[in-house]
Amino acid sequence: MTIDSKPFAGQNWAITPVALAVGESKPASIKEQQWQVVLTGVVIVDFAGNNANDWRRDTLWIYPDIQSPLRFAINRFNIPTPTGEDIAPGLELDQWAPFAAVSSTFSREQGTVDAGFAVDEWRPHPFFKGTDFGGAGGFVTQVFQGIDVDIAVRNNQAVLHRVSYHITLVGRIVFPAN
Repeated sequence: MTIDSKPFAGQNWAITPVALAVGESKPASIKEQQWQVVLTGVVIVDFAGNNANDWRRDTLWIYPDIQSPLRFAINRFNIPTPTGEDIAPGLELDQWAPFAAVSSTFSREQGTVDAGFAVDEWRPHPFFKGTDFGGAGGFVTQVFQGIDVDIAVRNNQAVLHRVSYHITLVGRIVFPAN
C-alpha cells in the first residue's frame, strides 16, 4: 500500500538555469535549457504503529509543489507555453538526488519503551510518460512525479508525525498532457 502525500508543514524551492561547462555549446533554444530545481520541506504523516511488538511498514508518496518553480522560470525567462486545458509544465529529468529522514516522532508508552521509527529507503516515484506538447515535442519518459519513501513505526503507542525531504533535480521543462 502507498500513503499519498499528506499536508505539508512547509515547502521551499529554488530554480536556476544550469551553467554550461567550458567549451559546451549553448542550447539551440530556451526549450532545450537544462534547469536545476531544489525542493525541500516537511510532510505531515501521522503514521501510527499498529502492533505492540512489531513494525508497521508502508510507502509514503511525497509529491511537493514543482509547479511554482517551473512557472516562475517560465514567466521570468519568457518560455513559450502551449495552450490547452490539461497541459501543465513538468520536469523531464536527467539527474535526481532525493533524500528523506524522520523529522518528528512520539511514543505514548510509559516505563519500558520499545518504540522505533524509520525511513528505510527513498527513490523517485514512477515517472510520468507522455507526449510533450512544448516546443521540442516528442515523447517524454522521465517526468518528475515525486519520491517514494519507505517508512516504519514499531509499537502501537508510537507515531511518526513528520518526514523531511530534500530533492535536487536537473532536467528540461516540458509540457506533457495530464
